[in-house]
Amino acid sequence: MRLQNALITGLALAALLTATVSHGAGTLRVSHALEYGGAENLNPYDPNRFTPAIYFLYSRLVRPNDQDAPSPDLALAWSSNAESDRWRFELRDNVRFHDGSTFGAEDVAYSLKFLLDPELDSPLISTLGIIEEVEVIDPLTVDIHLAQAHADFPVLLMDYRARMIPAGIGLAIREVGIGTGPFKLDLNDPEGISRVVANPDYFLGPPGLDQIEIIGVNDANARMQALLSGQLDYVERVSPRLAPLFKDNPSFKLQRFPTGEMNHIAFRTDIPPFDDYRVRKALRIAVDRQALINTAIGRGGAVVACDAPVWPGDQYRLHRTCEQDQAEAKRLLAEAGFEDGLTFDLYTTGLFATGIPIAEVYQRQLAAIGVTVNIVVAPADGYYGDVWLNKAACVSYWGHRPADQYLNELYRAGGSWNETYWNRPDFDQILDSARAELNFEKRQALYFEAQDLLFEQGGTFMPFHYVNHRIINADVQGFDNIMEFAVRWYRISKP
Repeated sequence: MRLQNALITGLALAALLTATVSHGAGTLRVSHALEYGGAENLNPYDPNRFTPAIYFLYSRLVRPNDQDAPSPDLALAWSSNAESDRWRFELRDNVRFHDGSTFGAEDVAYSLKFLLDPELDSPLISTLGIIEEVEVIDPLTVDIHLAQAHADFPVLLMDYRARMIPAGIGLAIREVGIGTGPFKLDLNDPEGISRVVANPDYFLGPPGLDQIEIIGVNDANARMQALLSGQLDYVERVSPRLAPLFKDNPSFKLQRFPTGEMNHIAFRTDIPPFDDYRVRKALRIAVDRQALINTAIGRGGAVVACDAPVWPGDQYRLHRTCEQDQAEAKRLLAEAGFEDGLTFDLYTTGLFATGIPIAEVYQRQLAAIGVTVNIVVAPADGYYGDVWLNKAACVSYWGHRPADQYLNELYRAGGSWNETYWNRPDFDQILDSARAELNFEKRQALYFEAQDLLFEQGGTFMPFHYVNHRIINADVQGFDNIMEFAVRWYRISKP
């Protein structure tokens, strides 16, 4: 019998790495959202990648630590030349893939070349496309040559999809899932229950858990029911309104922490009327963002954002205000030729716990300036294939990313995940200049400039970043109450 549930993100999975479980033969049960309608596969670079399994099966060169800074994974050390357009990575020795083969520099060179193959159409191309060449220096050393300088290049390698695979494996990786991670593939069934089992040869030591089950669940309400009925051990992005139900329940633990996660509304800037920046700005500044948070999510469930994706904890976040201004919104609409109002369809889904409430509050607030929003609730199963990137306006979701990755992946012209079809050469040039700038203050100012341009003319209404509420079965121990990004799955164990 299949469950119906929502997505577990990299943040959620990474936090599980320190946990222990006391139920059922060392089996931890997590979920994924079937966001690609069963088309998920184990190629970490694929547009339809099977996200939770990827976290368990593969390792990166560089992982984030609990301060969201680059930390060793398969690479133990790195350095750059003076221009920051050539980076050397010293690799960890005595690492083996799940099939017993030895990991080394040739695998790094192959992995990075493979993910950048245009035929694969990997979303990572918009982030790591600046890689020009990977030079093998010796079996445990590679030099990565960049087409342009990037002072923060190791940050890009923290991407949750930038995993290392065996040289020569090709598209077979979609099914076999051979990595160097703490768990090995046992059963691959994205639409049902997939299973990974402990890798006794993991380079940081064998995992404590015997196995992890990854259950396909594509509805947020069903996720909660699965937790309550004992079919899942963990649920993230719980509405603050539901949190009190678990606060004093000895069967569960409630945790709260800030994140870079967000739901937002993406407008395609290549489709009327959203091809006019005045319309896009009007549809953003007409909204009272704090009221939207309080009503759609619950007080304390998010912090206000001003239409740029960089989260408050990032050193490149532009801290600005974005007060509601309905008079200016009306003026902009009139100037754009919509003085008598505007009507459009907004697609959303139950895939996201607050996807429908956000659309409903947004609808009510825009009605005050003469804008009619027709809400279309699309099925959760396949939402990313049928709606996202296709419809002119839809509710979207993004998990945590560093500033450079967010800004490039969401907005660089031609990017496969450029959901607003934003095409601004001047914006791309700002990002290129920021990457090449070696002075931190000047680099920061350039990222600020990019975010300011998004507020004025961008195609995304980003009202908030979530303050995450997660609920964990009381049997799970060692699940830290902090926002973690470190790869520490191997510390999960069962007493």
